[in-house]
Amino acid sequence: MMEHFGLRVQKGSKYGLSMTRDTYAQINKRSSLWLPREADPELWNARSADYEDEDHRFYTDAWCLRQQSAALRNYDLNLAYFASLDHDEFDQALGKVIAVHGELVAVADLRPWDGKRGLYVLVLDRYCQAYVGVTTAAGGIKARVRQHWSASRSFDRLIWGGVDTSVLSIDSFRALDTTRIFAAETARPELLEDAVINALPDKFVLNRTIGGGGDAVRHALLAGVDVVKTRSLVE
Repeated sequence: MMEHFGLRVQKGSKYGLSMTRDTYAQINKRSSLWLPREADPELWNARSADYEDEDHRFYTDAWCLRQQSAALRNYDLNLAYFASLDHDEFDQALGKVIAVHGELVAVADLRPWDGKRGLYVLVLDRYCQAYVGVTTAAGGIKARVRQHWSASRSFDRLIWGGVDTSVLSIDSFRALDTTRIFAAETARPELLEDAVINALPDKFVLNRTIGGGGDAVRHALLAGVDVVKTRSLVE
């Protein structure tokens, strides 16, 4: 047991305290994307071969092996991409954002953020990446950050887009991958979220979707705007 940003974190998790290839893309046959047949009969029929049961609850072994291979390929591409980035440039870009948005403060201990709603920035210095998140839940920023550290992205959701363009999920990283945290207490964090995300160069942003909250995403979809953030991982 150890403390990280004032919170106790356990190494006992099967995913460890830092992201590694050995613990990434562990096979789980249960679908997290289940929809009833009547929701989209055409899609249901087209994907029947991917499932071993008639209700489409569990994937076949063959599908799982293909998914694992694709996810590990995407993992390797992302790691190579991170390695190509310049940390000094990343740090300067982040510093400019923090200077412009004075409401963002450095967080050394998450405990005082218990129950405080707002925006948070998780900084992963090793990878030159920053993730911008918001929460209006009762648990506040402390609970939301802990959730990131303890959660894991569902096996069938590891790839968001294409193998060569999918951004790794923040929930694939572990507690010790977060090296700095900035946060701002606000009742309308979605208004700040989009500004912070857009102020950072895309190559340094780990978010998989645009900011601005659910309404912004819905409006973008209605306008035909792609809400998924991707990056070119191969030249």
